[in-house]
Amino acid sequence: MCMTWNGTMMAMLTRLSIVMLVGVSVHTAQGKYPGEEHHEVGTLEGDVQNWAVLIENYILQLAYDGINQHYTQGYLDQAMYLSDTKNGEDIVKLVKDNLADYFEQKKKAAESLVENITKLHDEFLLSNGSANVSKLSMLPQEVYADSDIPERLPEHRNFNPYFKQQVSWDQSTVKIADEVPRDDISTINTVHFTAKLDKLFKENHDIDPTLRWQYFGSTAGIVRIFPGREWSTNFAGFYNDYDPRVRPWYIAATSGPKDVIIILDCSYSMRGEKFSIAKGVAKTVINTLTKQDYVNVICARASYWDEVGKWHFYETTVLSCQAERMVPATIAHRKDLIKNVENLRPGGTSELESGFEKAFSLLNSNPRTGCQSVIIFATDGKDTDGENVRCGPGYYTRSGYVPGPVCKYNWTKVWTVADGKNSYTKPHARVFSYLIKEDAEMFPGKLACGHGGSMLKLNTGENLISQMSNYFEFLSSNAKTTKALWTSPYLDAWGLGIMVTHAIPVISKVTKRTIGVVGIDATLDKIENFLTKHQWGTVYSFLINNQGETIFHPKLKPSTNLLEDPIFIPIQQLEKNTETNEPEEFSEIERNMTLGKEGSLRIEKAKDGKPRTYYYAGLNNSEYSFAYSIADTDMEFLRSQEPLNRADYTTSYYNLLKHYNSTLAKESLPPGTLEEIEIKENEEKYPGLRVTYKYSTIFLAPMSHCDPIEYIYDDDLDKKTVAAHKWINSFEPDLGCEKGKQKFEKGVRADVLITQPIEEIWKASLFESFSNVKWFNVGLRSGVFRAYPGHRSRRTYDPTKRPWYKRTSAAPHQISISTPYMDAAGVGKINTISQAVFEGMKVKTEEECRNFSKTGPWPGGCKCNVDNDCIIKVCYLSKSPEASDHRRCATERVEAVTGLDILYDDFQNKTMDSMEASDFKKSCGQLYDCPDNEPGCSTRCYLFDSNAFLIMDPDFLLASDLDESKYERVQLGEKEGEVMKDLVYKHAFIRRTEKVDFQGSCRITPEEPKETLAGIPKNPEEQDDYIRNKGPIPKFNNEFGCIQDVVGYSVNETALGPSRMVTGNVSGPCMSGFYYVTTLPKTNLYLLVIENWKQYRESLFYNFNCKITRSIVNSGAYRIINGTCAHEDTASVTLAGQNKCPALRDLKLPCTYTTGAVHTASIGALCILFIVSLVLH
Repeated sequence: MCMTWNGTMMAMLTRLSIVMLVGVSVHTAQGKYPGEEHHEVGTLEGDVQNWAVLIENYILQLAYDGINQHYTQGYLDQAMYLSDTKNGEDIVKLVKDNLADYFEQKKKAAESLVENITKLHDEFLLSNGSANVSKLSMLPQEVYADSDIPERLPEHRNFNPYFKQQVSWDQSTVKIADEVPRDDISTINTVHFTAKLDKLFKENHDIDPTLRWQYFGSTAGIVRIFPGREWSTNFAGFYNDYDPRVRPWYIAATSGPKDVIIILDCSYSMRGEKFSIAKGVAKTVINTLTKQDYVNVICARASYWDEVGKWHFYETTVLSCQAERMVPATIAHRKDLIKNVENLRPGGTSELESGFEKAFSLLNSNPRTGCQSVIIFATDGKDTDGENVRCGPGYYTRSGYVPGPVCKYNWTKVWTVADGKNSYTKPHARVFSYLIKEDAEMFPGKLACGHGGSMLKLNTGENLISQMSNYFEFLSSNAKTTKALWTSPYLDAWGLGIMVTHAIPVISKVTKRTIGVVGIDATLDKIENFLTKHQWGTVYSFLINNQGETIFHPKLKPSTNLLEDPIFIPIQQLEKNTETNEPEEFSEIERNMTLGKEGSLRIEKAKDGKPRTYYYAGLNNSEYSFAYSIADTDMEFLRSQEPLNRADYTTSYYNLLKHYNSTLAKESLPPGTLEEIEIKENEEKYPGLRVTYKYSTIFLAPMSHCDPIEYIYDDDLDKKTVAAHKWINSFEPDLGCEKGKQKFEKGVRADVLITQPIEEIWKASLFESFSNVKWFNVGLRSGVFRAYPGHRSRRTYDPTKRPWYKRTSAAPHQISISTPYMDAAGVGKINTISQAVFEGMKVKTEEECRNFSKTGPWPGGCKCNVDNDCIIKVCYLSKSPEASDHRRCATERVEAVTGLDILYDDFQNKTMDSMEASDFKKSCGQLYDCPDNEPGCSTRCYLFDSNAFLIMDPDFLLASDLDESKYERVQLGEKEGEVMKDLVYKHAFIRRTEKVDFQGSCRITPEEPKETLAGIPKNPEEQDDYIRNKGPIPKFNNEFGCIQDVVGYSVNETALGPSRMVTGNVSGPCMSGFYYVTTLPKTNLYLLVIENWKQYRESLFYNFNCKITRSIVNSGAYRIINGTCAHEDTASVTLAGQNKCPALRDLKLPCTYTTGAVHTASIGALCILFIVSLVLH
């Protein structure tokens, strides 16, 4: 059953907390229970309203004097703009051609390797070739470089950011699976003849520099990989094992589609290590399936009586939440099945016939492939479960109770079921049996041998892939497939993030047998780049496969942030309202995209409420399709132009200050450039950083570059600095990436120049809190980021992806304040205060405005008097010569976000100082006697944002900067559960939101705060240096990927009413008091004040009710086990029915088992021996 948190469950928990409160409460000194006192009327309403005004004025003044948004807006208003009309069809054609070419290059590289390997192998075979050595170690270094032997690694290896490790471009290396004998003749010969691939590896890379790993996995259990590398090690320092033959890309390419049922003997006799091994078998098989396969798992057992007559209920169950069908072996379903397998416990009888009945029922159901049918059966083979398991209820006699008979199973029933059902199954199912630790071979052996499979005995759960060689070798040998395929995106085992592989089986023209599989990798970040570089405004793109699963979408996590193989979300969940299934028209778009069609469709009301046109196309020779969603307002695009007169514009400097001191910079840039910057190091205010107070610096995000991937992985920082400095200050024509063949996107230099004058304004901002303001900055949608004082940013930094940019863009009419967080540059705990800057205004005539609306609100460029006259809720006097006659509405498009970073401690102190009560007795933080004259009451004050996250909490001052969980994104309900519950369920001021995150992060153990930052790269320079010298920065947690139900909150400001305030009295297990909530309307903040706040937590040893109260109204992400159950594959036509299955070799497998002293076999000669042995007996 699929379960998610919902309103009903919340209500149940609420009732539970009330019941428990009664049972756990404790008397107070007056004989009352905590929270029983009620104070119906507060005395601070006037003070609270006044405090809200004072705090808002402080923030407004801080923004006006510090951020100086009005100056930046003026620069953009006065800038020149060129109107550019966009055509969705043209963009789709351009991207389709680029992406198709990208995939085609990978395909050609793989095909050339297949042709070359086939030729090398067959020539070696026909010439009776030999390496002429008896030991592998006798091969020369140029032929045999080993990833597992340091002495055998290529001599010249250097760190390459593209591969995030040291690699050799001179030579490939081989990785030999642990179970493969190194001195076996087939091992030696494979290493010998594949060494000649190096030439082609290098040629492929020269033709297509975007190639990542190129490799060939051999049937001998060897993989040759280019560029050469040292293999990764485990925690003990030993090289990890790697057998290409059991990797999903290899199996998918060689075995073709298949239907797999795993049957586990879950009976009582399987308890202990045996059941652990059985579950390991199931998980091993599941992990090696791919999305082209179908699968399900069955736990087979039945109920029984024990020796005292007690009934124990058990039944055979199908583990997938879709119990009546097979499910596609997508990552989501595999995760669900594996988790359900892990949760199994042995118990019940060994009556297994119902398990096989269910198995064959599933194999004959739809959906399925219909290509190959396989049953994996794990059992101990025992025909009894011991004295505790009885097959009858027992009875009483005069002498006492007589237990029922001990169960003794007749395996003939299972054999009969399997024989009968399999005779009607098309194709017939092969049974692979795994006997666990016991010697009872007859039952599982006869099942396997009678159904075209084989049996193996497992004594341990270690290295099951190797132990289950009969199954995996069969898969890689039985299908006559030469079909190339693109795998599902997966997390690269060799460290390159999310990628897809073009895998092609290699077939000998001489033997007609599989030699191995070629793989060419393509990283998802490169594909994302192709799509995103053609986005603008509110335009977004997405990529899906032919099953409607989303590969890339702006609502998904970036591929670089995933912890495990991604779980693919149906595109409908992202583009349609899941509750109303609207817009219905999107179903037509999805259907056409899954069929690879090209076209467009306008939807009057898309999911975001705007009219949008979807332009889509399929990629030739692949299973992928992509689309662009373009709103009507995006059809016309204004592009800022460089100022014609640059006489008043001074030099701008790139953010890599250190590299202005390089030899290249001194030779290439004007003399005295380094001295002009006046770089300061390790200043008291900026410990560990290089800064310049004389200038701001420019950072160009990856999206600002024509090739973002090249920029990210380009490690020549001296050259990068010189190139950027020259470009942002040059007078060369800006022709763009396609026409100009330049490094930077068109318009980047214009944004650098337009924002340059703000530098002097920031420098001159001498106001009260300046000493505690760390940074001033402006981030533009082009990816340009100007910061003062000048300093370095991380190379992957993107201002448009930062929370402060997104939050401000979503509500551009307000000043936005962030929750406290640890500064990315490493200066401590800060808040960011930011404002939106709008695209230069295009004036609209009064007629155009009246045609839009006679009463308002009006769009950008229309005349206005107050903010509410405008759609964007911003009315101002533009500095544009065309619009300076009257206040007009700002455009709806946010061009930039500008802000400042202030130390949290200073922000809180200034805020708290504003909240002094008129009677001087109940100011924020002040202690006083409660209304009942008992001591211990105080006034608690908080600021929270529109998502109910705390912006200011007095406890944040006490939190260590290193313990981010104590101050970053802390929910109001976590601190004041009773008040939050009132605001949610009584006033409806805060609304609960819920969504499923298919790419969540779970932890094995709770996160612990860092004790020190010693040894951890803290600032951007240290991070770059660490990656370059030592590889990726290790994770300091134990996270893993999971499906989660994400609970959040959002403010419903209309609930404040005309008074703009809600009040109430709360009394609960945590505290009691009278609260006031009011808005700071020009910001995203709300003020909460609790008068007569008294805590009850200390009155109990452990206040469990308080914990429940807070958890009910706390946000967070909660793990869902069966997170994919709602999505059903309703396909009724099999691949076999469409003649899309590969031909099979119909291999005859050797299969033997013993029955007592008799050794039985399924192959001719062994059958004769079996008959003779019967005669002799």
